[in-house]
Order: sequence, then C-alpha cells, then structure tokens
Amino acid sequence: MTFSIHPGGISRRQLLIAGTAAAAATALPLRAFADDLPVLDWWDVFGTLTDVHQEIWDAFAAEGKARVVYTHTNPASAMQSLQLAFRSGELPDVYDMGGDPAQLAALYEAGWFAPMDGLVFDKPFQKDTLVEGQTVFDGKQCSLPIFSNLWHNDNLWYHAEAMSAAGGDVEAGVASWEDMRAIAAKATTGGKYGLLLPLQFTTRMADMVIDMAMAAGAPGIFDPKTGEYAYASEPFVETIAFLMSFQKDGSLHPASSSLDARQGRSRWAAGEALFFFDGPWNSGVLASSAPEVLDSSGVSNVPTPGGVPPIIGRGVQPGSFYMSGQSEHPELVVELLQNLTTDDYYVAIAEGMDQPPLDLSAVERANVHPTYKTVVNNFSTTMVRLPDPLVANPSTAQVFSRMRTIEPGLGEIIQGAFAGAFSDVKPYLQQYNDAMTAERERAISAAKADGFDVSADDWVFPNWVRGENYTG
Repeated sequence: MTFSIHPGGISRRQLLIAGTAAAAATALPLRAFADDLPVLDWWDVFGTLTDVHQEIWDAFAAEGKARVVYTHTNPASAMQSLQLAFRSGELPDVYDMGGDPAQLAALYEAGWFAPMDGLVFDKPFQKDTLVEGQTVFDGKQCSLPIFSNLWHNDNLWYHAEAMSAAGGDVEAGVASWEDMRAIAAKATTGGKYGLLLPLQFTTRMADMVIDMAMAAGAPGIFDPKTGEYAYASEPFVETIAFLMSFQKDGSLHPASSSLDARQGRSRWAAGEALFFFDGPWNSGVLASSAPEVLDSSGVSNVPTPGGVPPIIGRGVQPGSFYMSGQSEHPELVVELLQNLTTDDYYVAIAEGMDQPPLDLSAVERANVHPTYKTVVNNFSTTMVRLPDPLVANPSTAQVFSRMRTIEPGLGEIIQGAFAGAFSDVKPYLQQYNDAMTAERERAISAAKADGFDVSADDWVFPNWVRGENYTG
C-alpha cells in the first residue's frame, strides 16, 4: 500500500535529542577540554541511527567521560575492514557485526571481543537474549543486542505510480510470485525495469534467498525434524528459479550484477526499477535521503508461490554491538553502551526506522512513517522462533567454531547462476549441502575429541511444528 502522510508532531526521538542536547549545552564550558578526553572509536553500518547515537556521544563527552569518533561502514565491506583493523591492532572500541555462531566462537577465542563486565541488562526481554555461544561466552555477556531479530530482508518495496501503471494494486501490494512476475514484465518499458537485485552483494543475496525459500515452504537452513541441511530442497531451487525468471523475462535491471544493496537502493529510489527487496530500514534511509520517494512508495510482505501467507523463522537473538578485545578503555565502553539499554533508547531507534528495536512494544510508542508500521506489522504475522542447537546444547558453539567456510557458498552459487555459469542450479546446491553436512560432521568429531559432549542429534527437534514458535 502507499501513503502520502508524513508523521506529524514532535517525535520521541526528537524529544530525546532535544533533552540530551540541552544537557550538553548546559555543560558546554566543560567541553572546552574535549580534545583531552580519551577517544573511543565506533564503527557501524547503522546510518539511520547516527543522530540518536550522536546525542549520546555528545552527552558522554560533555560529562567529561570520553569522545567518540564514528565511522559509518558499508555492510558489503564491513567485515573486511574489521579484519584489517584487527590484524593491525586497531579494532575499534565498539563495532557491529553479524551473529553467525560459526564465526563468533572463533572470533572470541582470537580476542576480537571482550566481556562487558558491569553492564546492567536485566529486563526480561533483555535476559532472554543471553545465550551461550551467541551473546555470551564463558558465561559472560560479550555483545549487546539492540534490535529484535524477528524481521526479514524480503519486504517488497515499489513505486506507487509505476505499480498502478503496470496494473498492480497499490493498496494490497503483491502476494504471489506469479503476480509479481507479471507486473514486473508490464513495468519494463522505456528504459525502466520491473526488478532490481543487489547481485554483487553475495551475503545479502544468500540471506534473501534463505528467507524467501522459508516463505515458500523450506524449514530453514536445516530441517529441525531430521537435523539435515535443506539448501538443496525444492523451495531453495524454486526460489532461485523464480528470481532468475525476471532475467529470462528481460524485466531484471541489467545493472543488478554490479550493484550492492546501497547502490541498488539508490538506483531503485531514482525510479529505474519498480520493485526492490529490502529490509525495514528502507523507511529510515529514504526518510533522511529522499522523503518524497518514501511518501510515494508502497511495501508488501514477501511474495510466495500462490500467495500463501509466508512463514519465516529465526533462532536465538544475536548481538548488535561488540566491545573490542583490543580496547584500552573497557570500563568507559561499558558505561557508554549502558545508554543503549533504556526505554527512551528503544523508542528512539524505532523512530530511526532501522531494524525493529529489541523491545518491540517501543514501535507502538514511536512516531514512525506508515510504511515502517506496515513492515513491522507484517513481521508480527510472519516471523516465528525456530529451535536452535545453541539453546538445546551450548556446547554446539564449539562445533560452530570449528566449522570452516565452504566455498562457493550460497551467495556465490546464486551469483554464478545469474552470470550463466551453469543452467541447472540444483546440483550445485546439493554439492554445497553435502559439503556443509561433511564439515559439520568433521567439526562435531573435532569438538568431541576435545572433550565436548555434542552430536548431530543436537540439530534434531522432533516436536517442532512449522509456523509455531518453538518453546522446547
């Protein structure tokens, strides 16, 4: 659906910013010596939260604690930048990173992050996120979640006027694969295309296909009923075939192969394509960079075969921010991060319209654009909790930490399919699936040899029911 209304009134975030700014102004004389304060380096990809964080950083400096130097990173290259920084002993004091348990345990052992001793994180929804091998290592909290992970990347954004011209229903959006393909074909005319995909960003494409395959019926990356990986299952094969159908129709923007997510979003916002799959943060990005585009856009949930209601699962909640194991100011970092645990903060980040806040109830108290509420409301009917081996047996973290990266991964296979490297994707998905199975078996054996009680049965949850929140 489309909207032409800007949220009115003064937002909670604006009030927070104003209040903090007033406090900072009152303390302004003390800032004369800000250059003498300790410096904390902070890297993250959350451009929509910069204003909220800047006020917190300014207040922290005004209190004579420390001065924060911020670097806004690109999701497509952030991990590579962090690797280079770690090797040179210059890992930022605070940084964001994905929550892949296969990486986290190894990075913890290597000294990438340190326990956040002294951090108070005790509200029930906060305590629920404290899971060994994900946010906790050796019994100590090592990362700070600020977002809920009950969201997905596959919201279908569209330009209302072009949608209507192509025969689509602007208010209802698009529910089925069949309708999306037909509308995209009609919208492809006069140098404009039906769909743009960020094919250069292989990690994003892999995440997109995993979620879309789950919406199409896949249990997840593994089947909790059997514990077996599901990368070669029919929903994965059909999802990739569906996305490639736009290329066959000529409705896929030809620049897709050379664009990452940010570049793709910019080209879509410029009107070069009707459809673009993106996360909830598209509302926040457009609100700050192209509000007129946001007001003339619509968004619907991820389409599915036949338009059946989508179901997408998530395991345990990952962290958002980490404190560097190389930081010279761990106590100051913890004190600074404590500001990211309050109700006002959760409301403020909701108003930043990025990923939904850890406290989902904050969205109702926030002043946000209607498209953001539409997206978050869709999550409430789509997202469910999956069983997670880390919860069933924390020692599985030792398996994840011993698993090596399989190449080519899912993202590279998708990229190869679009590049025409092969005509049938299923054998390559099967090879990847088999390689992941073998690597997990090897890592289980290695962990058992080191004294950990783990087995492939830790991935089996016979009482799991698709579409229901798993509670054990």
